[in-house]
Amino acid sequence: MRATTIGFLTLDTKGRATFPAEVRRALGLDENTPIRIDRTEAGGYELVPSAIVPIEQLWYHSAEGRARIQRAEADFQEGRSTRAKGPDEALRHLETLKEKGRKKASAVKR
Repeated sequence: MRATTIGFLTLDTKGRATFPAEVRRALGLDENTPIRIDRTEAGGYELVPSAIVPIEQLWYHSAEGRARIQRAEADFQEGRSTRAKGPDEALRHLETLKEKGRKKASAVKR
């Protein structure tokens, strides 16, 4: 695939660059868009508009997190789920699950 030049960046004395307006529009960039810099196998570089993931959401993007979500979706589709009537009932159910988990963990330790 042949590269197409769509603009140029010039660095100032502090190493900062400004993307031309046409490039910002084409890439959907604004002043808050993080840009990841990747080195390609060919030795070139790619600038990739990215999103920062809050640390408390990183589990979702891990292989384990995705696998857990797939299992949960399968459970829902196959009718293995519990429906709560309000937040109090949901909290009681979660406490029951936590207690079952504690009992199971304690039985494994013995």
